[in-house]
Amino acid sequence: MANINSKTEARKKVREAQAKANEARQERERHNVDDAASFLVELGRLAAVDEWEQGRVAEIRAEGERRRHEHRQEGAAAVSRMLDRGETLTAIAELAGIKVSEVRAVLKSAGAQPVAPPDALGAASPATDAPQNAGQGAASAAGDAARPVGVGGSA
Repeated sequence: MANINSKTEARKKVREAQAKANEARQERERHNVDDAASFLVELGRLAAVDEWEQGRVAEIRAEGERRRHEHRQEGAAAVSRMLDRGETLTAIAELAGIKVSEVRAVLKSAGAQPVAPPDALGAASPATDAPQNAGQGAASAAGDAARPVGVGGSA
């Protein structure tokens, strides 16, 4: 550093140094303001992503539930058709290789539960009072009494 002999020159040098420091500080503050604004924008975008994700998860959950319901309805319809053909829940479960409770669960979740007809409780019904075909006899009547009414059918 050069020797400064006068106070005027010293003040001039200090003012120049101060001006450079002020300029550097202002530049740093400008960059800080820009970066702080960018930071706030990114925080807002982050929150928007969280909201978007929650919305998508809800949409996907709803779509999954819709698809599950559709498959339950189709499965229950298939079980109902088999019940209408005279199959029992036990026979359907054995055929499908699943538990009877799973068959019942599909029927229940699809909004269709098998209902035990009155003749299953020993009461007379038109089905058991009607004449049977020659080859069926009492065995068929007993099988009908144990068979639940199909989905959408009447007791």
